[in-house]
Amino acid sequence: MNEQTQTSRPAIDSSVYGFAPGATADDVRELIEKKLAHLDAMLLMTWGVGGETFGRVLDASAQDNYLWACSELATEIRELFGLQGVMR
Repeated sequence: MNEQTQTSRPAIDSSVYGFAPGATADDVRELIEKKLAHLDAMLLMTWGVGGETFGRVLDASAQDNYLWACSELATEIRELFGLQGVMR
């Protein structure tokens, strides 16, 4: 496993997402939907026919980093769900 996965992730600040003043829960929902579409596309490459290529073409370090990116994106989505509730 990549050493970077062992480090703790700093608490997320909503300013990272650059929400404009007046942003609504609907704006956050749209961002969540976009990030879920990205994650879905990324994960398609890890199973079935895409998974065969994933395992054959990428070395272990690249696979680890790719899946780490998927995990980080899932964490961002989870945190955005929390922001959505605050912005109502």
